[in-house]
Amino acid sequence: MERKFFADKVRAGWFGKCLAGAVGMPYEGVPFALNLTEKDLRAVNVPNDDLELQLVWLEALERRGTALSCRDLGDIWKRRIPHGCDEYSIAIYNLQHRLTPPATGYYNNYFADGMGAAIRSEIWALVFAGRPDAAAYFARQDAEVDHWGDGVRAECFMAMAEAHACVHSDIEAAVRFALKRTAPESRLYRTLSEVLALYDRGTDDESARREIMLTLQNHPNFTDCVMNLAFVMDALLRGGGDFRKTILRVVNFGRDTDCTAASCGAFLGIARGMAAFPEQYRSAVADEMALSDFVLDIPGVPRTISELTARTVDLHDRLFPQLAAAEYPAYTPYRPAPDLPVLYTAKWLILDGENADAAAVEAALRAEGRCPEPYRADIVTFHSPYLDLSRFAGTAHLHLFCFLEAGDLPEDTVFMATADVGLRVHLDGKLILNNHSRHKMLPAFHRVQGGAAFALPLRPGRRYLLHLELFHCSADCKACVMLGNSCNDILDGYTLGMA
Repeated sequence: MERKFFADKVRAGWFGKCLAGAVGMPYEGVPFALNLTEKDLRAVNVPNDDLELQLVWLEALERRGTALSCRDLGDIWKRRIPHGCDEYSIAIYNLQHRLTPPATGYYNNYFADGMGAAIRSEIWALVFAGRPDAAAYFARQDAEVDHWGDGVRAECFMAMAEAHACVHSDIEAAVRFALKRTAPESRLYRTLSEVLALYDRGTDDESARREIMLTLQNHPNFTDCVMNLAFVMDALLRGGGDFRKTILRVVNFGRDTDCTAASCGAFLGIARGMAAFPEQYRSAVADEMALSDFVLDIPGVPRTISELTARTVDLHDRLFPQLAAAEYPAYTPYRPAPDLPVLYTAKWLILDGENADAAAVEAALRAEGRCPEPYRADIVTFHSPYLDLSRFAGTAHLHLFCFLEAGDLPEDTVFMATADVGLRVHLDGKLILNNHSRHKMLPAFHRVQGGAAFALPLRPGRRYLLHLELFHCSADCKACVMLGNSCNDILDGYTLGMA
């Protein structure tokens, strides 16, 4: 590929990432369809994690080259990324507790299928443009730090499609190419195939939008990668390479709009170069990127799109010739090793309200500080903070008791409790949470659903009795109690137990 032509595509990929991500950011998380028009499109130059984490990987690529592995990326994550939400915070916790990738993306990861990896695909696609197999392989190394299963497949899909589009400049051919190389048994493949089938059948744009909204826009986690990549694929296919049409279509689906728009904007730039963007938008993004402090702390990190473009092109020139001639292997999901350490243990006394006097048991627990003998067989041990209560399906009123022993906790401790069903939480007999929203559980400190997260100072050395009431438990019922801080970090420094 001619160098000037390639450099234009690289610049456009990064430019589109910044521009479209900013356009989608104001609508992030909306759980309904939008009806924006072009006059509603605004771009504000603010930090964007879709781009920022790729600047961390830029340093890793420059140091390790084609020898780069998921363990290398885990090491640099520990040094460079201090905080995060959802799958990021889970990976950080696992890394801090001596797990290594790919176990860090698997272990107790409620957000293994989040969008956090799919949004990091461009660095691999551009550095290995023309080798989709290599782009997918290194995207896998990236994704396995904090994802598993479809969360990894999603980044591989985007990296393959973008690496193909960079050379062939055909958006439709690129997404078809990547889909053929996605595991057919996966939820990602099945869902994207449904979107492609609507397109191939000639379903008109509005009918396709209604069908996708009805059947696919319903995941309880608005960052679910399968749902959001369905929106991305639909918009890329039906946008016809037109920036306005593509971005409006993908943002109007709602949900993870900053990520879906950024992915579409980057894809358009990679496929069509700077010509993809109408003149009126080319001045909407400053060359100097808005970056968070943790990125600015990286020595020599690029501060401008121009510098990022030059370094990406240089990496391509240096590393592409070093790629193995044989095709890189496709992703196979990590299976946990038998000696994987247990990082979490909690013991709960669980009682059916119809068969036990919960008030009397609570009084005994508060008075004696231990489980009454007749109920000791009802203590259940969990090795995940996401309590699987499916064995209690059909129970109208479930009671969970444990002692929360507070150790060394920070002043900004945040208490989170959530469940798939109606929930009340008592601490030492005092009601502290009453939630009957019937939203499916989403255990994220900054956007919890099915419960709440709030500041709760706990005295070191103090032992509290925690009592959860759950109402009308379903067949797949789950609940979660977790402590974090104001940076969304998952905390240690406490135990949940029952003696």
